[in-house]
Amino acid sequence: MARGASNREIADRLVLAETTVKTHVGTLFTKLGARDRAAAIVYAYDAGIVRPHNP
Repeated sequence: MARGASNREIADRLVLAETTVKTHVGTLFTKLGARDRAAAIVYAYDAGIVRPHNP
């Protein structure tokens, strides 16, 4: 998600149903108090959960 993947792309990579990913993303928003993907991603970077990717 932090690299811009859609729910469909995440589902394909993890071999899950897209609805499963959508449910987990929604739960993540609720737990973080985030209103959207951008807010969740900022939280993850600020908390050190995700680090910038250098190709």
